[in-house]
Amino acid sequence: MTSQPMASAPCSARANDMRSLLALGAGDAPALQFGGSTHSYAQLRSQVQQCANGLRQQGLAAGDVLGLWLPNTPHWLLLHLACAELGITTLSLNLKLGVKEISSFIDRSGCKALAFDRTTANALAVMNGAAASAASLLPGNSLEQILAQQGGSLKCLIDASLGPPTSAAAPMPVAGTALPIQPWQTLMAAPAMPQPPSACQGDQTCIILSSSGTTSQPKLIVHRQSSVAQHAQDVAPGFGIDAHCRSLLALPLCGAFGYTAAMATLAAGACLVLHEEFDTARAAACLQHEPITHMFGTNDMVDKLIADLPAGWQPQALRFFGHANFVPGLDALPARAGQFGIPMVGCFGMSETFALFAHQDPAAPLPRRAQSGGFPVCPQARVRVRNLETGTLAQAQEPGELEFYSPTLMQQYLHDAQATQQAFTEDGYLRSGDLGYLNGDGGFTHISRLGDVLRIGGFLVNPAEIEESVIALSGASACQVVAVNASGSSRPVAFVLDPSDSANGPWDEEAIKAQLQQQIARYKVPIRIFRVDTFPYTMGPNGKKVKRNELRDLAQRLLAQEATA
Repeated sequence: MTSQPMASAPCSARANDMRSLLALGAGDAPALQFGGSTHSYAQLRSQVQQCANGLRQQGLAAGDVLGLWLPNTPHWLLLHLACAELGITTLSLNLKLGVKEISSFIDRSGCKALAFDRTTANALAVMNGAAASAASLLPGNSLEQILAQQGGSLKCLIDASLGPPTSAAAPMPVAGTALPIQPWQTLMAAPAMPQPPSACQGDQTCIILSSSGTTSQPKLIVHRQSSVAQHAQDVAPGFGIDAHCRSLLALPLCGAFGYTAAMATLAAGACLVLHEEFDTARAAACLQHEPITHMFGTNDMVDKLIADLPAGWQPQALRFFGHANFVPGLDALPARAGQFGIPMVGCFGMSETFALFAHQDPAAPLPRRAQSGGFPVCPQARVRVRNLETGTLAQAQEPGELEFYSPTLMQQYLHDAQATQQAFTEDGYLRSGDLGYLNGDGGFTHISRLGDVLRIGGFLVNPAEIEESVIALSGASACQVVAVNASGSSRPVAFVLDPSDSANGPWDEEAIKAQLQQQIARYKVPIRIFRVDTFPYTMGPNGKKVKRNELRDLAQRLLAQEATA
């Protein structure tokens, strides 16, 4: 069973599709700031229409899929909004994905067109030692490899680079075929064509996001226009974003976190200040010299942002930094950030629910405010917890699997009816795969992914608790803890990034474990702490995610080798 469908409703003051959402902003109000340029809502809407004309001229129509393989630029937003105008679905492609993954996503979605950036496409060739070219595609670039591996659904390419246009819209020969490359300037100069009917398009598919795939093949997550529009309009007031606000976005637009923040800003009629990538010095200068009221990011982004700030630095107008706790060992960060005037507020979201599904009360005491989770922003949203042992619904403070209901949940996993059915309960709640608990006041606390939770000594243990203690005592830059079978029972094993250069003195594993026994329960103390140069990662839109399954296998092998020796 999929999520409960939204009731059909005519377009009104509350937007039910993307066209109506973009129409909410006042015409002369600033909508988008990028580099030295600012676009009003009237200009943005006009550019979206021009872009839609260009896409129609390329033969794209409702029901087609267009892939966006672009960095954070206005072109990403224009193409996405133009696609929604025409009923075309956007396939959001993470720039950190490999050639094989992107080719697979193109095939699985039946992607008909691909918008690319030459700098990204040339990255592989440059890494291999070829000279960079700002105006043309280099031989052996990653785009060429993607086209060689994709199964033939692509019919055209759009060069959406910010730089000067290519010399011509020449065909690119790939495996005996030729795909035309449409330069951005030509696309935006297309003559006006008859407009499609202006009915609501809420039921049409809007965007396809992808999961990170740390343990299995990444899933393609489908959302309708109505879900995007409604969630954006819930997030805006829920996070205090109105027409007088400015949101700084340095998160990638290709991920649910950055995408949701961008759509909520537009839904509020506010100004989106877009940075192509996260640069600490640039972000700090922007926060200090411009009236930025909102920013969103991960906890490690904040850690890097404040690392080199001078004493007395303060943002000009920042009143909300919505963060996700991606990196352990940063418990003291919200207090440190507060000294620089950065009010960190814990949030929760996932691609299936969209990001910013919930946030903590900004007025709550710091320990609660910094937690992942919070109060859902959608008035119709519901959260419950299911006991992992009994399968019954859990009471407040009792940990279990978080389940969510909202009219803005995903439509489906693309072409995977079985996974879609398994993701939902019979009454329409999404099984999140996350461990958490209800607080008893309408809010909830998210602990970790269920696959990351350790079952040790008959208890559920959050690995972050052990990781933070190991980091503090060892001076390691990072730690990951997994559970393995040792002597017939489940025991924790820790991996740390080599702390040899730390200020904590020479490495002494036994001393660290002895100190851990004074701080945490004995059954939580790792039986071994292995030093490694790196962790196995998979790349997500907001950064790296550790493949804990590979660490578990490694831990089991190392323990077996020690036992044999």
